Amino acid sequence: MNRSSASKRRLGIIASPGWIDPNAEELRQRFGGQIEIAQTILGPPGFDYSFAAIMQSEPYLVAAAKMLAQAGSELIIQDGPGFAYLVGGTPAGAREMGERISQATGVPVVLNGVAVLDEIDRIGAKRLAVACPYYSPEWKAMFTEFLVQGGYRIASFQTFVEQGLFPDQAAVSARRYRFTDDEVADSLRRTRAAAPQADAMVIGGSGLRSGRWRTALERELGLPLVATDAALHDAAAERLGLQSAG
Repeated sequence: MNRSSASKRRLGIIASPGWIDPNAEELRQRFGGQIEIAQTILGPPGFDYSFAAIMQSEPYLVAAAKMLAQAGSELIIQDGPGFAYLVGGTPAGAREMGERISQATGVPVVLNGVAVLDEIDRIGAKRLAVACPYYSPEWKAMFTEFLVQGGYRIASFQTFVEQGLFPDQAAVSARRYRFTDDEVADSLRRTRAAAPQADAMVIGGSGLRSGRWRTALERELGLPLVATDAALHDAAAERLGLQSAG
């Protein structure tokens, strides 16, 4: 599909600190010439991903969103679900956070964590298998409590280390979010086997890119997969009226 620049939808992306964010490339591959993208990286420099740093990040999210709005973005999406989880504290709090940032910016802002919640609710899932394989015990505890606060039931929540696929958390962290498709699929199969009655499987966070395997594993595992990256992309597509290329 060819579109003139004037007819393209304008999307802003707030990238998580400290990595080369893949969302822009993935969205261009999926939606072709339908979008123009502006992107900025969330500050401040030296961001360390501690809970304390994330919980203080809302002013930086507002500043990044304002810059993207000034660039002409019609919609802004934010990478990294943990920001909404930790700042919001509960699903209701995460949604309120998104509304605050949207109001401060003057442009709709979709937080990654809220996009995940919206997808869970869209399919009506309440009993969840949770597959966040690279999460540390602290991150697992935080996300578990977040979901429970929203009335969701956790049927199973397993990580690489708990499943014996990696010897310890240091070995997981050393990969810097680079895991093979086979490693991820093995982890998801084990999580599914431990939760045969689950309504859906929630997959996080942004370090797992589901585009290559999500559809095939949905068929194999026999339940919807709510992947962090796909939920964000689908939210952008719905808001902007985008159609997948090809």
